[in-house]
Amino acid sequence: FSTTIIPKVYDAYFGNKGQSVVMRYLKADEKTIETFASTLPKEVLGGDIVESNEIKGTFLPNNVKDISISPDALKIFYLWNSGDSMIGTTLNFSNNKKAQIFDSPFTEWLSVWGSNNAIILSTKPSARIPGYMYMMDSAGKNLVKTLGDINGLTTLGGPNAKLILFGDNSLSLNIYHTDTRNSDILGLKTLPEKCTWNKGNKIGDSIYCAVPKVINAGEYPDAWYQGEVSFNDQLWKIDVKTQNATLLLDPVTIAGGPASPSQGGEEIDGIKLAVDENENYLFFVNKKDNFLWKLDLK
Repeated sequence: FSTTIIPKVYDAYFGNKGQSVVMRYLKADEKTIETFASTLPKEVLGGDIVESNEIKGTFLPNNVKDISISPDALKIFYLWNSGDSMIGTTLNFSNNKKAQIFDSPFTEWLSVWGSNNAIILSTKPSARIPGYMYMMDSAGKNLVKTLGDINGLTTLGGPNAKLILFGDNSLSLNIYHTDTRNSDILGLKTLPEKCTWNKGNKIGDSIYCAVPKVINAGEYPDAWYQGEVSFNDQLWKIDVKTQNATLLLDPVTIAGGPASPSQGGEEIDGIKLAVDENENYLFFVNKKDNFLWKLDLK
């Protein structure tokens, strides 16, 4: 497809209807994070392979700390250090234009692009430290504190910016309603980043999650982030309105009984969950070995 070889890419974000990609990898010094934003060469079905199918693009600043992609996949928002400040910038895939929309003296941020018009910024979580979450529009205006004083706070913004999935240092999963400022306890324990919102006409009505079968004593989410703990997950679907949860799959069992890997059983620590537009498939990565998996939902 392309003559461009970029080895050891750790993160890749595709957008603009598959025509753009952002790749992150370490430089030769194995310390500096390089981020390359590029346009993919057009592929003509049935056409001849072009020898000069080189991927061309631009480099973002060194050591970009965090990237989130807009729901329509036309823009990215990335965070990087400039002096003593953390800078937030948007990049438009279609015209390669950049716009700085965020500047903070506090440098420990994580971002999620909830709806096309709302970017969620959360402080990096730790079990013993109160966490805070802010929301701002995609132009960088109206920065508002939404959640706070929650130890180990982790978040996942909903597709309409009205619902926020969040967890704490007990890994208790909750939904916060930004319009009523009320919270619902979902009754399952996992991290929001082990979940994804549904797609389709009823977007925001349900959540798919990788839920640990057993959670041993420890300081969360720190122990999981640091690799001291690895979970053995089941896959669940949660109805947002009723809070009813449905077990979709226990990857280590087949036909109701335990199975070994040779029989098809697999221990999964699920991350990077995503569903397709028609909700036919649930995709996820197994944190234990970084293999990509697909679950048929229909």
